[in-house]
Amino acid sequence: MIKVYANRQLSGTLHFTEEQYRYIFNYLENNPISITMPFSYESYVSTFYLHPIFDMNMPEGYLFEMLTNLLRKEFGRVNDFIIFKTLSPSLEGWLTYESEDNYIRERLHIEFSLEEVIEDNNPDLFKKLIDAFLFKSAISGVQPKVLATLRDKTSFTEKDFIVKTFGAEFPDLAENEYFCMKAVRYAGIPTPKFWLSKNRRFFITERFDFDKATGDFKGFEEFCVLFKKHRISKYDGSYEKIAKAIAKISSKVEEDLKIYFKMIVMNFLLKNGDAHLKNFGILYKDFRNITLAPAYDVINTAIYLPKDKPALSIEGRKVWYSKKELIRFGQEYCLLTNREANELFEECENAILKTIKKIKEYIQEAPSFAEIGSKMVAVLQFSLDKNLKETYKEIPKEVFTWNTGK
Repeated sequence: MIKVYANRQLSGTLHFTEEQYRYIFNYLENNPISITMPFSYESYVSTFYLHPIFDMNMPEGYLFEMLTNLLRKEFGRVNDFIIFKTLSPSLEGWLTYESEDNYIRERLHIEFSLEEVIEDNNPDLFKKLIDAFLFKSAISGVQPKVLATLRDKTSFTEKDFIVKTFGAEFPDLAENEYFCMKAVRYAGIPTPKFWLSKNRRFFITERFDFDKATGDFKGFEEFCVLFKKHRISKYDGSYEKIAKAIAKISSKVEEDLKIYFKMIVMNFLLKNGDAHLKNFGILYKDFRNITLAPAYDVINTAIYLPKDKPALSIEGRKVWYSKKELIRFGQEYCLLTNREANELFEECENAILKTIKKIKEYIQEAPSFAEIGSKMVAVLQFSLDKNLKETYKEIPKEVFTWNTGK
């Protein structure tokens, strides 16, 4: 059994019946844990999968594999409940948990600072971070990452940061994400604070659900949760449906839909084929004050997967739409006038132009980034030159004929 608290107040309990493979949540107090799970005297039952609000925190990819291997040694078997029960006592956020059995062994307490992660060139640093923070890293996404508590020397406080790195299959991913997130910021889209480490191995981003003014966490829910889907269904959906949900639940509908439109445009221009339901979310202090979460996890996927497509559909198709089609999307689903949609789109185009310039300058300073950087420039230039005028099912092969000077 796991006790579940929302905003530091008891809400209810989560149980698992292994014979029927059912997850059962019962409210003990009228303190809702999710927009999709209002208080009820009846049980919330989910078969085979954790309820989406809990499933949201399940690790994927690298972290999932590491935890699974460790827990299989401990218990001989592993399921999502064992993993979640292992992680839940150390989770900090709007939702917190107490478990009757604490599976977490004592970990060696090592203090790290944000400056150390940014500046240190130690090849073993990521392994040390994993050793120290594996059991609090309930974060999704397939790339190697860890949720680490780091001391910020500038503010004399400890905060949670997500530290990401990469493997051989996705070279220079940290720099890729850094420039894509810079592009998003250039377009006037809210982002959390982020850094690129000096050795270019780590992309570091601050948690955006922590309210510095109050010292409390805000509620955060991905659109996977809002649509009552589990992580395996994160690619099943449409960008129209997200827009409709924002229009329905946001406390700042006009502002949030403008931001969301720019998010969509930037993901299309940057050729991010991984903007799925888990990569959009909402924040709230209570269910009467809901806003769109900042942009996060934005990368150029096409340079690694040339035939990649958008993660979700528009008008039932996953294709790289032209400017005309995206403007129409903005008018029909983001409540924009033609003039507003075109002005916002122009902001995004200018952000891409600025990013191309910044990448070219950076390649001069960091020649090791020349191959990936040149690929990014080629893809972004294609977005501005050809894709604005015409819809493409996939990026033409000739776009990937770049000159790296080799």
